[in-house]
Amino acid sequence: MILSGGFLRGGSYIIAGAPGAGKTILGNQICFDHVASGERAVYITLLAESHGRMMAQLSPLSFFDPSVVGTKLYYVSGYNQLREGKQSLKALLALVRKLIKRHGATLLVLDGIVRIGSFASSPIDFKEFIHELNVLLNFTGCTALLLSDSTGEDVGHPARTMVDGLVELRDVMDGVLAVRELVVLKFRGSAYLRGAHFFEIDGNGLRIYPRVEARLAVPSSVPAAKGVRLSLGVAGLDQVMGGGVQEGTATLVLGSSGTGKTILGLHFLAAGLDRGEPVLHFGFFESPPRLLQKGDDLGLKLSQQVAKGGLEIIWQPAGELIMDALAERLLDGVRRRKVKRIVIDGLAGFEESVVRPERLSHFFKALTNELRGLGVTCILTEEMRELFGPQIVVPLTGVSGVAENIVLLRQIEIASELKRVIAVMKTRETSHDAMLRELRITDRGLEVGDPFPTNGPVLGVGTTRAASRLQVPGERGKG
Repeated sequence: MILSGGFLRGGSYIIAGAPGAGKTILGNQICFDHVASGERAVYITLLAESHGRMMAQLSPLSFFDPSVVGTKLYYVSGYNQLREGKQSLKALLALVRKLIKRHGATLLVLDGIVRIGSFASSPIDFKEFIHELNVLLNFTGCTALLLSDSTGEDVGHPARTMVDGLVELRDVMDGVLAVRELVVLKFRGSAYLRGAHFFEIDGNGLRIYPRVEARLAVPSSVPAAKGVRLSLGVAGLDQVMGGGVQEGTATLVLGSSGTGKTILGLHFLAAGLDRGEPVLHFGFFESPPRLLQKGDDLGLKLSQQVAKGGLEIIWQPAGELIMDALAERLLDGVRRRKVKRIVIDGLAGFEESVVRPERLSHFFKALTNELRGLGVTCILTEEMRELFGPQIVVPLTGVSGVAENIVLLRQIEIASELKRVIAVMKTRETSHDAMLRELRITDRGLEVGDPFPTNGPVLGVGTTRAASRLQVPGERGKG
């Protein structure tokens, strides 16, 4: 994905990074994947760890297949050739030529390219070695990965100007959190996704997550024109919004804790299930059993729908998550079952996993545009920090590009009694009722009541009079 199809046959590429960044795992993972497709590969080590130690460390990883070692994948040490004095580079090149020819290899890994440079009598000799290697690779159609233990200005040594591509693995600190990044600094002959992309190393090896706003800069499908209105599952709210929400749009539900955001999402999913639509709940806070119990208690019978395959719940408990990995799991869930409705319960789950906060606005725009292109109607919930007060702050920057509709849930105090209110702050290209109305949570779910009297504000603490209409800054009546 990042390289738009992978490495070019016959090319040479440096994979650079500090010790522990994951170069050796990546080099071996590519080798095992390559031979699994029926090809052959040679892995040459230069003053690196012994092959036995390397095998022991690779053996727990899922891609490791001992049956191909020595039959399709060959490990060879090139250290003895480097001890040949002035002829060391020529001796190593002769070894490479012999191994490619003998084994019919179409992939070569040289582990420790900078160490080769240290054995060269001059920078010119090292460049000549790289030039002759490139000629050999082009002639044989073999692709070479040159692993380099280097950082900063030393990345790739003089070879960096002579190879076809340069990929850097980084292990960086974000506060107390260590994160891994992959950056393509150079790649000839192909478009690639620029910038940093995060990855993780687990029992499957390296798992790289292309940056969502780069990968989905253009949605995979053009969003269709809006037309059909869909019920939110709450009759009073449908009426306020002129008959529901338009198909293929996103609705942002803002509210403080306990105002009914999650319950509204469950109503929305239940309404889709009644239409026979596959639906998805993607959340961070409530576990699936607790969420299903809440729905069943409201008479929505969600447990039955999970058993029938109509509803899937993807739960992401708190932890050191990668934002792009979350988006990948979400989109995979949508595509796998051709989901038509989704509730993303808690945008804060994405926000807490972000390493570069400036990404958030672009990330959410790209994600919701992709959902629109897939024909998905979605509800996004976001918790507001302010429990009371006349000022409404939308936490998400650039919300107009993320959601067509905004619904506000709030608690207010009237005559020493807390009441919930609901108001539609924005609908795009359609009219809506912007009056504040009472919201009640009953044993059957949410009910929307009559408007409050319009003779004073209701959003302040201790307010006894009710007022009026709400607007998103810069928006008027029709969004």
